[in-house]
Amino acid sequence: GLLAEGQTVYSSAASLYVATAPWSVWTSQQWEDRANDTLKTQIHAFDISDPTTTRYAGSGEVDGVLQSQWSMDEYEGTLRVVVTDENPWWGSSDVPETSVITMQLLGDTLVQVGSVSGLGKNEHVYAVRFIADKGYVVTFRQIDPLYVVDLSDPRDPTVQGELKINGYSAYLHPIGEDLLLGVGQDATDEGRVLGTQVSVFDVSDPADPRRMARMTFEEAWSDAEWDTHAFLWWPQDGIAVLPLQRWSWDEETDKEDHFSGAVVVEATESRVKQVAQIEHPGYEDPDCPECWEWTAPIMRSIVIGDTLFTISETGVLASDMANYDQLSWLEF
Repeated sequence: GLLAEGQTVYSSAASLYVATAPWSVWTSQQWEDRANDTLKTQIHAFDISDPTTTRYAGSGEVDGVLQSQWSMDEYEGTLRVVVTDENPWWGSSDVPETSVITMQLLGDTLVQVGSVSGLGKNEHVYAVRFIADKGYVVTFRQIDPLYVVDLSDPRDPTVQGELKINGYSAYLHPIGEDLLLGVGQDATDEGRVLGTQVSVFDVSDPADPRRMARMTFEEAWSDAEWDTHAFLWWPQDGIAVLPLQRWSWDEETDKEDHFSGAVVVEATESRVKQVAQIEHPGYEDPDCPECWEWTAPIMRSIVIGDTLFTISETGVLASDMANYDQLSWLEF
């Protein structure tokens, strides 16, 4: 046991890391003092290589806060952490910036061995992905920089490349050698979001990352942007399945446009193309006959054999992977 708060958990095959930014440290300070301080994140490491027992290994601390569990990763004995060093209190004049920090256990202490900072000044982290000795970080305020960080030398991490585009990716997923799929939002030059965007990035040249293809679903949003369990990549067919919701109102025609379901997207180096839409049957509340029919948002998807199953609060739908036609519907 360890007496500590736990907010963010990441695990490799051999190690478990629990991170927390303890707000309790602020309670005894005066408000005027807080304007000059930033939050720190404590990280506790556990050895889980023995399946019969868990051993506390050590703890460390970094300046800044983590965006999610994707902000931690262990590779060849080194913990890599992405943190944003910012003051959370209203009225602070601090300009946030993001760093990638490498840490290793020295005795029972997680010590910092290297870092690279200055990523996304005055921006917030939207997505992080580590793959072997590379790290990919997306920050956003108006323009979306995708940073490629070389972590081959833990004591000297460096930013190798940067791609600036409109919008942002909130989730990054490897879809092949040197290819990343990003799910996020398209945006104007001023940073106003326009709708869910699916992008394919070529990172074969770390010094020159490029976006090869993209597709935007106007005025839409997807749970996959903040809930990675809602995202499905099926490499056998080169498709992604992601929940999607859209609602808009045309003032000129007084017509409503809405969709609540999932989209099946084919993603390759050369194109992003929608191949199917899946929508669950409408639900009518028996206790409210005057209420509108409701289509529940799809929350999860999974492939078993040749069937795609999608799950919502109202039921499970089975679709044929050959053409995505409905096979059966089980209402909860």
